[in-house]
Amino acid sequence: MNKEYSNIIFDLGDVLVRLDSDGCMKAFAALGLGEFLDAAKHPEGHELMHNLGLGLISTSQFCNAIRSLSGLPITDRQIVDAANAMLVEIPDRKKEILLRLRKEGKKVFLLSNTIDIHWDYCAANLFPYDGHGVDDYFDRLFLSQRMHLEKPDPEIYKEVVRQTGINPADTLYIDDLPDNCASARQTVGWTVFRNEHFDDWLQLF
Repeated sequence: MNKEYSNIIFDLGDVLVRLDSDGCMKAFAALGLGEFLDAAKHPEGHELMHNLGLGLISTSQFCNAIRSLSGLPITDRQIVDAANAMLVEIPDRKKEILLRLRKEGKKVFLLSNTIDIHWDYCAANLFPYDGHGVDDYFDRLFLSQRMHLEKPDPEIYKEVVRQTGINPADTLYIDDLPDNCASARQTVGWTVFRNEHFDDWLQLF
């Protein structure tokens, strides 16, 4: 990919943040909520996660619903900590690249299907580096829970273009999921790079 792009849009999970889904499942199992993550056994749990991701319910409402469905005396903090067990790290090299891209005058954006539980943890614990924080890495954040839209819905890509005014022909989008990449390409014409393995996109910069 030889072209230089003025606008670069990153996904979060498995692009910037290394994920450990097994860690999350083990943490929920330790609370007695192991089957809760099984959509076949507990479709209501899957629906709760979907509604949280779209911002249709708050974190507090989510935790209350889990307690109600499970009948377990668990706290909001225990639920939040279990949910965040999947978030492992953002390697310093990736943070350095984000900083360099902005220093070079690129517009750098984040577009993620994420919930405030995960985002708050990332912002507080994974992004800080050498005195830098989230505001130093990105020009704008686009998070599904706050937008009430989620990828690969075409409307979320249209909304990013509408809010930023970026030229799709001068925009590179990096995501790990093929459906998200395909929808972005077809909907708004971004050039896409599918990040099949965690560090694949490093080759671009």
